[in-house]
Amino acid sequence: MSTSTRTPETDMPPAIPSLIFDNRTAFDALHFDTVDQNDVAFHVIVARTAYTLGPAGADGLATMTALEEPAQLNTADRHYDDDTTHSVREESDLAPYKPLCDVIVICDAHAPSGRAARRFSVGLHVKRPDTRATLPERPLGLNPMQGPSPAMIEEWETALRVARNTVVPGQVLLDKTLAVTGPRTLRKRFAPVRLAQWGIRLATLGLANPNPWRLTRPSPTLSVPLRYELAQGGECRINTSSPDAKRVPLKFRLAHSQAAAYPPGGAPAALDACQWNPVGLGFARPWFLRATGNAGAPAPQVAYPARPFSAAQFWSAAKGKAELHPAGLGAVGRAWLPRRNWIGTFEVKAQWQADDLPRLPKDFDFRYWNCAPADQQCPHLKGEEIFTLLNLCASDSLLARKDTDGNTVLRFALPAQSLFALGADTAGAVAVMPLAIDTVTIDLEAGQVHLTWRLCMLADGELSEVRLMHCDSAEQLRRIDEWNAPSSGATPVASPLHSAPTPL
Repeated sequence: MSTSTRTPETDMPPAIPSLIFDNRTAFDALHFDTVDQNDVAFHVIVARTAYTLGPAGADGLATMTALEEPAQLNTADRHYDDDTTHSVREESDLAPYKPLCDVIVICDAHAPSGRAARRFSVGLHVKRPDTRATLPERPLGLNPMQGPSPAMIEEWETALRVARNTVVPGQVLLDKTLAVTGPRTLRKRFAPVRLAQWGIRLATLGLANPNPWRLTRPSPTLSVPLRYELAQGGECRINTSSPDAKRVPLKFRLAHSQAAAYPPGGAPAALDACQWNPVGLGFARPWFLRATGNAGAPAPQVAYPARPFSAAQFWSAAKGKAELHPAGLGAVGRAWLPRRNWIGTFEVKAQWQADDLPRLPKDFDFRYWNCAPADQQCPHLKGEEIFTLLNLCASDSLLARKDTDGNTVLRFALPAQSLFALGADTAGAVAVMPLAIDTVTIDLEAGQVHLTWRLCMLADGELSEVRLMHCDSAEQLRRIDEWNAPSSGATPVASPLHSAPTPL
């Protein structure tokens, strides 16, 4: 951290020109202003659209029907069970800017074919829609006055037939697989085994340190909640009122300065946590295991296939020689690693005055506002993207189909549509600024898909009023694309980021 050197003049916020926001859509939307780490002001427009998933059609895609009552923007984070000590279910929509699109899935993992299984896989796949190949233009010939030769026409017609029958696969944006197991437990090995291991350790002068823990075989299960509470992670906490507190060595107890950060009487005697997921399972420290004398503990049930949880990993991580690898499909906590690293370095003052205005750190990275795991972040979406979810809904769901292996496959495509801000600058030039989809929340508990749209515009006073508009017809969407095509020759328009300085 660095000490502040700002003067009262530099602490004054930049003047932000007012903007009249006129929402002409049926969706919940709002406008707010923000200032980036370079003291540059921006207008932000955010809106939410939502859809109910319906039965899969002949093409295997579940239908999407707009909600009768418009979905409301989230103005605060929502935790599971309305408990702030639990993982986040949905984050607030009031982020100033997301460099990438978050894809969040709220669901349970379901065993294939509706039969209880000890292990199975779940997956999330997102891709752009397939497109037709670009049709070749009719040749003009070497002499435009005479036209193309028969050979040139024949070659062009052949290329035209090929192009008309060629499908260009859409770009894959996300492809993620997780391994899920039934309930399982970490257990201490039987006393005679541990005694023999202790003998081995003595005989090797501590060079060999056998693992006193084992991992039980998973029990068969039909479903598993995909929450970080069942992923690798967790905390070691011993409260001052616990009889275990007196068995914690002094060097592992909270210092007075640490305890002072808690409400009176609320500080634990000792605390350590997995910084990547403090609400999970499988995290421990030797001092905690000795103080509590626990002979067993529930083990994680969700993991990356390439990073499975094991008793060896548990023991190595407990000694600080390995890391746990949380896995899930939900939002990553704001204070968890690696997300909090994007916050940067906050300035420190010996004393803050009542009119002091804290600024974003100069090294703040806007990736902080992306709440999805890194492998669930993709370029901003615009509609028609195809989502495929594997074993994330019940096997008898009407929304899904079964593949040849008995897996439940739910597929849907985002509606073709556009939300855009329409305005005119001081010179009378029309500005058409499309909002980008930067958050997709797939709530399979409710059978709904919610889209958060966002536009960040430089607050330079060029626009005094904007209207939020919506279109979904093919002709309207074609015109929007033409307006925003750099080589279209149409009236210049503002991009979704206007002329925003880096990194905003």
